[in-house]
Amino acid sequence: MSESLAPTDRRSQRRADRREQSRSEILDAAERVFGEFGIHDGTLRRIALQSGFSPAAVYLFFENKQHLLAETVMRRSDELITMAQDPIHSDLSPLEQLHSYVDAAIVFFSEHPHFRQLLRHLRGGPTITWPVLAEYAEPVHARYLASMDILASVIRTGQVRGEIRPGNDHALAHLYTMLINEFILLETAPADTGFEALSSAEFHGLIDGALRIT
Repeated sequence: MSESLAPTDRRSQRRADRREQSRSEILDAAERVFGEFGIHDGTLRRIALQSGFSPAAVYLFFENKQHLLAETVMRRSDELITMAQDPIHSDLSPLEQLHSYVDAAIVFFSEHPHFRQLLRHLRGGPTITWPVLAEYAEPVHARYLASMDILASVIRTGQVRGEIRPGNDHALAHLYTMLINEFILLETAPADTGFEALSSAEFHGLIDGALRIT
């Protein structure tokens, strides 16, 4: 009986693999288009063209543009959450863990430049982002809260050990994350801003000075 079912199971698995591959290709295209053209001008037609699918085919995977944008953001956010957890299982001190996350974030965004550009478009805040995401805004925000919980736990441990300055752990985690985001986004700032981004060493010094207890 199991032998007669095996070919069917294999076909089902191949179909599931092809569907997942197609979904991933659409998300890759969406990341490029949203990054290059922005949230409002990054149309489903452009995304379909970039991915090699028809607009109708995109709707087989995503309900609408809002759903596609949310999934594009959440895919990379989940990767960042996993990345934030990695130093926790190491022998590094809490402050060293936070420095390690900075290095990992720099590498991550260099490997995903279009996602970095997408974050620039999202930097306008909830007034711009949430109306576009509509009913999908909540799961996106949940990723942010999850990452803050992880980083806040590292900060809280550092405070208990007398390594990290006192203060609300979630507030410090938020400020720490904002500093990282701005540091990374400054690397792609327009040339006419009149200033250059900090070096990695300079930024680590800023993070250390902001968080280390004196």
